Amino acid sequence: MSLAAAMEQPAWQIRFDRAAQIKVGIVAAALVAVFWDLLDFVPTGGLGAIVHRWVHEADWSHGPIIPLFSAYLVYLRWDAIRQCPVRHTWVGLLVMLAGLGLYQYSLWGLLIGYARPLAMMITLLGVIIFLCGLPVMRYAWLPWLYLFFAIPVPRRYYFLLTDPLQRLAAAAACAVLEVLPGLDVERTGIIMHASLRGQEVATLSVTDACSGMRSTMVLCALGVAVAFMTARPWWHRAVLLASCIPIATLCNAVRVTITSLLHIYVDPKYATGTYHTALGLLVILLATALFLGIGWVLGHLFVEEPELRTGASRA
Repeated sequence: MSLAAAMEQPAWQIRFDRAAQIKVGIVAAALVAVFWDLLDFVPTGGLGAIVHRWVHEADWSHGPIIPLFSAYLVYLRWDAIRQCPVRHTWVGLLVMLAGLGLYQYSLWGLLIGYARPLAMMITLLGVIIFLCGLPVMRYAWLPWLYLFFAIPVPRRYYFLLTDPLQRLAAAAACAVLEVLPGLDVERTGIIMHASLRGQEVATLSVTDACSGMRSTMVLCALGVAVAFMTARPWWHRAVLLASCIPIATLCNAVRVTITSLLHIYVDPKYATGTYHTALGLLVILLATALFLGIGWVLGHLFVEEPELRTGASRA
């Protein structure tokens, strides 16, 4: 047997027995040790800085859920993953070296911003390929990409995206509120002045927490999950992915509008605190219903007609 042929043959199949679990634990501990750089904290630093933002910033409190769901995506595809031959593992070594090299450049200050999280993700990709082979990426690419939803966007770009979302939410709320009888709303940027029958009753502001950036990230992650959790034609998934931003924007506008109505007509306390958080959960349920509804409609657009029975007469 030639050397090239020997290299092409799989040396083993992917397993997750006790020995494999120990290896995964060691590799995971090594990755955490390499990329945990909280002492050298920067806003978009390594794993330590990411976990810090998960814990201390409400906009990224969904972060710990993303790796769990990514693991669930692997579980859904586990039977297919186990059948993948372990080939071309050397590609993973090259990818790992590229990721570690990028990380070292970022530590020396030659690269800033998103470089450290990106280096961590590239290294993780290399580890997956090195341990499981290149063919496994046919099933592992989605769980790997899904992890990006847990990585905070650099603050500079985050605020650039937040401002237009705030203005859009305020404009949508004004458009609905002005339809109500006796209610007049004047908007200046993200500030809304509401007057009921000529008397000013409230001054409302669409804050960063209500800007929709947080819900946009969460609802986009939800839309991707709905699109890929079950077997669907590729164009069904494309439609669901394309609907993520519109659904997230609509749900955020609904949230701001309901919050404004509660503040004006009921009691300002129902627009803050626990009640505001509960409303956010209801918005997530609304988005889930919309995604599932789109999926149901797509699944029933084309109904296959039953074939004519053998021997049946034809016109």
